[in-house]
Amino acid sequence: MLAAKLDLARETAAATGALLLAAPRHALAPLRRRARRAEFAALEREAAAAPVPEAPPQVTLRDLVLSCGDASGEAHALALVTELRRRHPGLRVRGFGGSRLAAAGMEVWEPLADLNVMGFRAVAGLLPLFFRSVERFAAELRREPPDAVVLVDYPGLNQRLLRIAARRGVPVVDHLAPQTWAWAPWRARDFARADALTTLFPFEADWWRRRGGRARFVGHPAGDALHAVLASPPPRPAEVAGDAPLIGLMPGSRRREVEDNLPNLLAAAELLATRDPSRRFVLPHRRRELAPLLDALLAEAAVPVTRLPGRFHEVLPHLTGALCVSGTASLEAALAGVPTVVTYAIPSRLGAAFARHALAVPHVAAVNLLAGEALLPERVGRRVRPADLAADLEALLEPGRREALVTRLHELRRCYAAPGTAARAAGVVEEAVLRRRTEGGPARSSLEG
Repeated sequence: MLAAKLDLARETAAATGALLLAAPRHALAPLRRRARRAEFAALEREAAAAPVPEAPPQVTLRDLVLSCGDASGEAHALALVTELRRRHPGLRVRGFGGSRLAAAGMEVWEPLADLNVMGFRAVAGLLPLFFRSVERFAAELRREPPDAVVLVDYPGLNQRLLRIAARRGVPVVDHLAPQTWAWAPWRARDFARADALTTLFPFEADWWRRRGGRARFVGHPAGDALHAVLASPPPRPAEVAGDAPLIGLMPGSRRREVEDNLPNLLAAAELLATRDPSRRFVLPHRRRELAPLLDALLAEAAVPVTRLPGRFHEVLPHLTGALCVSGTASLEAALAGVPTVVTYAIPSRLGAAFARHALAVPHVAAVNLLAGEALLPERVGRRVRPADLAADLEALLEPGRREALVTRLHELRRCYAAPGTAARAAGVVEEAVLRRRTEGGPARSSLEG
């Protein structure tokens, strides 16, 4: 117990130091923006995902500690755990997750993935929980070391856990490595020391390898779901039966995102409906706990919107276009061939200034980063105007332009969202454990300071 408390004290001190340095680092970030953008432009973009493992694993996994802290990360973690258990029957999984992982048989120490918090104040209010989680993690690793630790996204907490696991000599795989290449490259030092990192996009793997990381592009987890739904499209939902044009409204997965963005989407939908009354609007949200908030905002809207909870993939093949908050949903919609306008309202002056001056990438939408060009319109910042969102979508839907865009989006899906991401990631976990058992010794480099 004393050792766990020492680990907690050590990581609290390291986190405090990082917090004190955060302001000057972010303030100086614009000075390096041009150089970082030049590096980004030179990164390898050719898709080269390894094939799905077919041979039996060369190592047996019996116990895995996993950490993920939000809804999208939990979905990816669940797919990986399902594949690992298929390859290793009886695999024990414990750690931090949410209700979906718990329902799948994971021993959840804290339901972090169900919290889905964002923003400094919300995170600050949960600091006691995070401290407790770090101490529990350290104690569990000392009491019963697992075969491996798998970290999924959620860099704020997982950076601390990675350092502890590495000091204990436990193999660490960072599944879907954090996107520090876009906004906080100074955080890469610790993550690059993981035994392996998996990435969504090929340019990420190149970026991490340039910093000494063992990175593997495994593709986007959306590939499996998209392949299934597009290969055999489900019927159009009965609630919106007919052949009227369907426009999807996708306001984000977190409460704060919904509050900041859904009013803009609804105002844009009103304009689109005025220009073409035949259009119908759907909101295929995936988080049931946000239903009261969604219903309250939809009740105030001037245009009817049909909410389709839990049927995101079911409705995708039937969408004519979409207005979508930047994130996984916008990428999935685009890769499904849906002309999409990407948006993200940032009410904070400081946050908007950071997005404008400090980001090291030329685009916000993942599809645009993959394509290396502005395929989809982006509206990000403090003053997102619904009229602009509506005009952007109508421009995408113009005859000729829509067909060309859909063709390009389908090409990107074939390159970057091939099925089998979970299987490829499972192979990376097995390789990391096998390599550590073969080579022996501690982590690749110590994590001091």
